[in-house]
Formats: sequence, C-alpha cells, structure tokens
Amino acid sequence: MAKKKEQTALIYKGKPLVKRGNTVIYGDINDKYYLHISILDTDKEKDLELATEVVVSLMENGRVVKKAEREGIYRALDIGAFWLEDAMSN
Repeated sequence: MAKKKEQTALIYKGKPLVKRGNTVIYGDINDKYYLHISILDTDKEKDLELATEVVVSLMENGRVVKKAEREGIYRALDIGAFWLEDAMSN
C-alpha cells in the first residue's frame, strides 16, 4: 500500500500561502477574510518564471472587498497582507 504524501503549505507572516496554476491563496479560505491573488502575466528569466502583472483581492465570505493591480507578486502580497491584517483585527 502506498504512503499518502503529506502536503504542507508555505507560511508567510503566520498564514498559509498556497499556489495552484496562476492563482495564489493567502490565508485560510475558511476564515472570514483571505487574499486571492491572480497572476496575469509572467516573464521568464533563465529557468525561472517571474510574475510581472498581478491582481490581489481581499475576499470576505467569497466576495471581493478590495482589489488592486500590482507589478510583481511581492508588491501584491505586501499590500494584501496589510489589508488582511487590518480586516482581521476589526
């Protein structure tokens, strides 16, 4: 019988960060608020694909509360993490 492979998510600022295709989810989708990040465009640098155009959305129970377009995943995650922390503290 094959062993089931244990999946672990990356953790950023204490919250899970999961990527599937061109979508990144930051936070727990079972919480009231989480981030949905869509990668619109990428550039290839050597063997690495880098996100160049990204849309970040603060989600509340499946609906968009705030939305912004940023250059690069770091800038999107930076503003999104701020939104998420602010929303969770209220």
